[in-house]
Amino acid sequence: MKITPFYADAIDALLCEDGSTVHLDKLAELVVIDLKGHGHFGNVAHHISRGDWTAVHNALREVLILPQAAETLSPLARNLVTLLGARTRNLRPFRPWLLERVEGQTTELYRRSLERRVDALAEQLGQLEFRFSKSAVRIIATHG
Repeated sequence: MKITPFYADAIDALLCEDGSTVHLDKLAELVVIDLKGHGHFGNVAHHISRGDWTAVHNALREVLILPQAAETLSPLARNLVTLLGARTRNLRPFRPWLLERVEGQTTELYRRSLERRVDALAEQLGQLEFRFSKSAVRIIATHG
């Protein structure tokens, strides 16, 4: 039997426990399908993305590739990280729900790695200083 070495680019695919691979786009697609089907979490995702499910897919993919810094995340991916770190009663179940879906398609090791990375990103987001531009009232007053 001829064995061909497999080289997976960590940005495009993940190696699973059974030796198969899952592409991050496909993983994000499967999770988004489950998300759309979930009454509460799907509704939250719909609202934070303004109904743009492609943007949800892209934001989820950003989080799944284990970014190095919170500053590199899109605003929607930042919101997703914030949701995954939410401590409110109605959003707390989102984290295990999402991580179970990811683990079901990948490995327990990847799930734990993703969980630690999300915690680190949430901490980074908490330390960022946000600068707000002019408020709507100021914009109207100056251009009115």
